[in-house]
Amino acid sequence: MSDQKADLRMKLTASRQEMLALMDGLNDGEWGTAVFAEDASWSVLDLLRHVTDAENSMTALMARIRDGGEGVPEDFDLDRWNASRLKKIQTKTPTDLVADMQQNRANLFAFMESLTEEDWQKKGRHGSGRIMTIEEICHIIADHERLHAADIRAALGK
Repeated sequence: MSDQKADLRMKLTASRQEMLALMDGLNDGEWGTAVFAEDASWSVLDLLRHVTDAENSMTALMARIRDGGEGVPEDFDLDRWNASRLKKIQTKTPTDLVADMQQNRANLFAFMESLTEEDWQKKGRHGSGRIMTIEEICHIIADHERLHAADIRAALGK
């Protein structure tokens, strides 16, 4: 697992560098740009809040799975969860988000280091409804970050 863990750390580091570089390049007017045509209520800043909060939530989910939990309930509503979380973190500024991102990634890396070989293959239900291993959820964190970085670039025409 050590090679896979090193590869995963590199993937997570690359996705974070990509996101931070994107954030650093935004001007004041771009933070409020609508990201999704079908949902003008999610701005660039809202999407960054979501990405930051999602990493923290997925790290907590993996800890519950490691400790024997099943993951999210079968009737989990991801859209409702995301909307409720966004309301709770609505006051987070870009500066707050960068600090939270740094702390979340440190927490994730510490969590990854705490895992045994067996822990990596423990399974539970992810917010998407899929049953996934802890390793797969770690990959989802990086993929999620990259996906939304691409969404932001597309909305801004970058």
